[in-house]
Amino acid sequence: MISTSSYKNWNSDKYRTYSISGDRGRDASYSGDCYLDFAPRKKFWRVWKDNRGKISDEENNRFYVQEYWNQVLSKLDPEKVYRELDNSVLLCYEDNDLFCHRHIVAYWFEILLGVDVFEEKANDYDIEIVDRPEYIKQYLEDAMRNNRNLRGFNSLRALYLFEKGEMLEQLANDLDENDPKCLDYRQRACYLRCDADEVENKFNTKHKQYKKTKY
Repeated sequence: MISTSSYKNWNSDKYRTYSISGDRGRDASYSGDCYLDFAPRKKFWRVWKDNRGKISDEENNRFYVQEYWNQVLSKLDPEKVYRELDNSVLLCYEDNDLFCHRHIVAYWFEILLGVDVFEEKANDYDIEIVDRPEYIKQYLEDAMRNNRNLRGFNSLRALYLFEKGEMLEQLANDLDENDPKCLDYRQRACYLRCDADEVENKFNTKHKQYKKTKY
């Protein structure tokens, strides 16, 4: 399980932590492990910072989320990253109720993997789950859908599973049919397509949408 917090709200050395700030948590006197693959890119971060007070917070934060998706998250494999960071807390500067890229990361895991990633405060072993800005999830979903072929899917998780299956199918096509890996890839691709259909059906039922899945 992964959770998120701010440096000032995580007062415990009992749990594994990773800084995901570009400066490795230097200004918070953090000296633990870092996961810099999640650090924002300086170019768009500077644009976002310079735009504060000049354009609306919504427009500016949507810009940030879109660029963070384009330049950071879309380049990463969420399952691989989750395995690497499992049983840890991801730290950054802003308080729990403020706009922060760790909240984007948390929603990314939740959207694509269907897991819970809570924002928490800690004092030794005393841990409290606290609220975070919910609008960031919608901004991220919009960014992930922008200029993208959704293959008729409404659920981004279903699309993710389907595209994983496509990748395995392509790997199988590149192998000799007698290669044992070929059958394995095709079977796993089939399972993923079935999982995608199941996730899509649940999503549509929940949102009262009954649009037929198209490939």
